[in-house]
Amino acid sequence: MNLSSAAILAGVAVDAWLVAFIAIRGRRPWLQATYAACSLAYLALGVALVGTNEGVLAALRNDVALGILLLSHALTAILVLGLIHGETLPRRRSVAFLLLIPVPLLAYLAPLEGWTAAAAYEGNVLGGFLVVCLGIALAETVYARYSSRLLAAHSFWLGVGVIALIVAGPIYAYELEFLGEASLAGANLASPIALACFALVAVQADPFPIARRPSKGQAKLGTLPASDAIVFEEIRPKYALRTAHEEASRGRATLILGRTAPATAASGPGFAAVLPARHASLRALTTASEFLATSRQGLAVIEDLADLSALSEWPPTIEAVVRLRHVARGTGSTVIFSTSLLTDAERRALRDLRLTWWSLPDPAREIEAILEQSFGSGAVRLLASFSRAHGLRREELTTDHVPALLDFLTRAFTELSGIVGGTAGHGLRTQLEAAASGLRSFAAQGAEEVARGKWPSRIGSEAHPDLLVTAAEYWKGKEMEELFAAAELIVEDEK
Repeated sequence: MNLSSAAILAGVAVDAWLVAFIAIRGRRPWLQATYAACSLAYLALGVALVGTNEGVLAALRNDVALGILLLSHALTAILVLGLIHGETLPRRRSVAFLLLIPVPLLAYLAPLEGWTAAAAYEGNVLGGFLVVCLGIALAETVYARYSSRLLAAHSFWLGVGVIALIVAGPIYAYELEFLGEASLAGANLASPIALACFALVAVQADPFPIARRPSKGQAKLGTLPASDAIVFEEIRPKYALRTAHEEASRGRATLILGRTAPATAASGPGFAAVLPARHASLRALTTASEFLATSRQGLAVIEDLADLSALSEWPPTIEAVVRLRHVARGTGSTVIFSTSLLTDAERRALRDLRLTWWSLPDPAREIEAILEQSFGSGAVRLLASFSRAHGLRREELTTDHVPALLDFLTRAFTELSGIVGGTAGHGLRTQLEAAASGLRSFAAQGAEEVARGKWPSRIGSEAHPDLLVTAAEYWKGKEMEELFAAAELIVEDEK
């Protein structure tokens, strides 16, 4: 076995290992299939050359060899395009596969025109097509390198792979012809290098694993605007998560991307944990876009852009936001971004994108404001007692806790009913009913309705002046203290 055959055989082994690695490690079926087809084309050419040189295999028919060679170059361009654009704009996948159309035609014309694999890169239509395929791949990588902060690092490795194929393909073929050496008949010594670079990019941009993946049934539209990206401006992503659960309960395919999995039922939204990695923004992009491409009219919630910004820096993160907006429009889906923990500069940059923007309150503050309308400054004590009884921090309170809060207040009133009676008891009951009505009304409002700005904290206690005056007449201050004491007794009992 000569040196070139040994080198090609070693490359075949590497190609086969890479195919198996991507098949096991990858999470994008269409990309895995494209990678496998491209790798197998190079692998087949290498096996055919070594087998022919060593007398183990019969020589391939010329049209078959040319067909495989054409296929390998076309699939190289498609694979590179897929790694750069495929996950961001799913519709481009079908456009990229148009490169396969000339392959059978050129393979058919090969015997008629006298084209051979040994002279594939000569100045004819066949050689032109092969060079164009590699040129498209190289041009895309160069453009991505200088135009995208999100893909800059990955485009470098893609460029290394494509240049390796060019050097070991047409350039090396011309060198062999100049030196009078035997041609490699389409085999490419650099295919392991190129495929390794492509595999590196594929792995670094692989989607995060999704737990509780929603079933792929018929898509159902929720209440949110479709084909849109919406920014939820809130201190913590409470409304973003609540909206995800509401949409999932209506049967809409929903995915949450965050650092910590929410406590949900098995039938709730899917969840993908954002893992600490340098390319977290790109992986979040591929995760959401792959999900929306397979679950059209679905919903993806990016729970915390600040996490992605901390892991990948802000420029790649905001580019991922822009690309996800295009994905939402292309798939009729909705993407929600939460501004929780973003810096002021990052919020301003996000506003400059002119996305749909919903400013939302902190539910804990609004719940406290509703209680203040009935119980005045004692609302803080009531809310603190409830939080202690349920082991919650104030910042963890959401509208989901309203039923438990109402039950807590009812129990406190029941404890007090044996002590306070008459007009004072009636006044206390009136205050409790007013608070319960306000809490239920607020909890029933969705994010879109709350975003209109009619928050209890903005309305203030002036909303119920008569009620507060009546309470002042009924109570002399003592009964309110009794209510607070009863609430604190509930806390002690539950401990």
